[in-house]
This record gives sequence, C-alpha cells and structure tokens, in this order.
Amino acid sequence: MLYLNNKGVTLIEVVMAVIIAGILASVAMRSATTITETGRTEITKTEMHDIAYAIVGNDNLINNNVRNDFGYVGDIGAMPLNIDALMTNPGGYATWKGPYITNRFSQLPNDYSQDAWGVTYNFSGVDITSTGSGSSIVHKIGEATTDFLINQVSGNIYDADGTPPGTIYKDSISILISIPNGTGGILTKGITPDYGGYFSFDSIPIGNHDIQIVYIPSSDTLKRFVSSTPKSSIYDAYTFPSNYWNSSSSGGTGAIQYVGGTAQTTGGDCDKFNFDIINTTGSPITLTSITPIWSSPTAYFREIKYNGEKVYEEEDPRIGSGATATFDNPQAINAGQTINIEIKGFKDQPTGGNDAVMSNTDFTITFSDGSVITFNTGACP
Repeated sequence: MLYLNNKGVTLIEVVMAVIIAGILASVAMRSATTITETGRTEITKTEMHDIAYAIVGNDNLINNNVRNDFGYVGDIGAMPLNIDALMTNPGGYATWKGPYITNRFSQLPNDYSQDAWGVTYNFSGVDITSTGSGSSIVHKIGEATTDFLINQVSGNIYDADGTPPGTIYKDSISILISIPNGTGGILTKGITPDYGGYFSFDSIPIGNHDIQIVYIPSSDTLKRFVSSTPKSSIYDAYTFPSNYWNSSSSGGTGAIQYVGGTAQTTGGDCDKFNFDIINTTGSPITLTSITPIWSSPTAYFREIKYNGEKVYEEEDPRIGSGATATFDNPQAINAGQTINIEIKGFKDQPTGGNDAVMSNTDFTITFSDGSVITFNTGACP
C-alpha cells in the first residue's frame, strides 16, 4: 500500500517568513530613501551652480578669445538683492537682459528659487545656501563681492611714434569708460592721463566695457573695449595714428622716450636739472650708462641720480659734453614705467671752479640701449 506525506506549513515557518519579508522590505525602503536623498542633493548642487552662472556668468563661454558671458552682474554692475532678480526685472532696469535662469518644471513657477526639497534658497554676499536636506549645502561664487565689483583698468597713451603727451598735452586728452551703474543705467567715468600718458580706473565691475580716448584739439578718438574679469587689473597701451606730440624738445628715437615738458633746471645756482623718461616697449630694459651732449655753456657735471638714487659720481675730474657716464650698477626700467633722472653739480672747470648755469640748454642724450632723446632744460625758477 502506498502512503503519501501530506504535511502543511507550520505556524512557526509562516511567522519566520513574515519576519524575513519585513526585514527585506525595511532594507529596501532605507536603500530607496538613501538613493532619493542623494538624488535630491545632486539636483540641488547642479541648480546652485546654474544660479551662480546666472549671477556672475560662465567663464567658459568665449568668443574670439574674449569672454562674453558675465550674467546679471555684467549687465547691472551690482550683485542681485535676491534670486528673484534673476528671473524678473527688479526695477525696470534698462540694462537688465534676463531672465538669467529657467525653471526645471514650468508648472512650478517658483521652482528656480527652491532646492529639491522645496525650500527656498538663501542668497547672501557670495554664498548660495540650501537647507532643505536638514543641513546646509553652500555654494560660493567667489571669495568676496569685490572680486566682481572692484577691478582696475589702466593703460598708457602715446602718439604715432610712441611719444607720451607730457605736461603740455596731457590735459588735452579725455579717457572715458562706460560701465553699468548698479541700478539699471550706464555710468561714464572720465579722467585725464598724467604726463607719461598713464591713466587708471578703479571700481570697475566685471563685463565687457567700452572705452574711448579722445585727443580734444583734433577730435581724434580711439574706440576700444576692455574685458574686466573677476579680481583683474587690466593694462594696455593705446596709440593714436598721428604724431601729435613729438618735437625738437620731446620724444626721440628708440625704446626710451623723453616725457615732454618735464625737464627743469633747479638749484639755487641753477647748476642742475632733471627730466623724465619712459619705456615705451612691452618689455623691461636695463640701462648701464648715458652720454649727454650740449654745445653751450662749457660745463662739467659731477653726479647722476636715477629715481632719486645716486648711480654715478665723479669729482676729479668731472665729465663734460660727449663723455659717457657709466652707472655704478645697471638700472632697470619696466614696460611703461616712467623714471626721473637728475644731472647735477655742473661747474665751469673739470676740477671745480664756478657753478655753471644750465638753464635754457639744449641737450641730446644717448642711452646704453641706443635710444636718443632731445630736450631743452627750460628757464631756471
């Protein structure tokens, strides 16, 4: 006879199965929760990055080697008061070109300003902060707001042969730069250069800004633009196409140029004079000597100072016109730098004698690099 085993599942087995199923479900739920939180964190971080681009632009967007995206700050010239200003014009600003950011989901009108947990971002200074996860996620767009709002633009101005304007012509030049004023308008800042042609603008926000350099007597205008990036100090040289300022008493030939109108006779006995030179190249130059030539009066000098530092001295005998004075140490003049040179201690004899009056004297000076300048020392005060 055949017997069959018809045993069923015991109660203990059923209970164990339920317990195991519960454990597996709990583990699965915890894993799903972790995955969901990680996803929300990554979505939030990506959106914060996009908000930063909206505020200060994407430095990877370049056209013809020039950055062309500076975000809200580049258009307005100020940091936004809140994230809403990236989506909606905050006050009828004429220079506002937004919206600078878009919603992930069009059916949620405020989605652009909320993290993945639905909590509104906090924006302060240079920090964008999300708190929806229960802890703070911070995205910094820079070290300080000054990185984006207070930059420098500077340069030097020359005529066609590299001569700076000097004291005679510097006030005939107007340099204008147009920048957003922070409240939706355009501010034009204007200055004049110094006698070496140097100028500098401070407090320039990031962005591409128009700059104009006008020589007023002829209305000759150079129109350029400068690309101001965060924490930048931009320098450039600007050259007019005409030879406006070179004459028998300014300029010269070579890399070293005389700064027109700077020569002056000094001293109680008018036995010394000083003048300025400028390096008109884009590279530093090292000078080791000068050779001054003048026809009258008969005179011999003792000392040379280079930016106030004595670089040559010879009293016995002093040297006269056409002799080369070799500096004690080589002297550097950087690109665009202006240096003052003083020649002093003129006497009417190589070994001394009476003071020689050097006012209204025509000089030609040759530098060790081959540059030659000419000027007149002017009247003694």
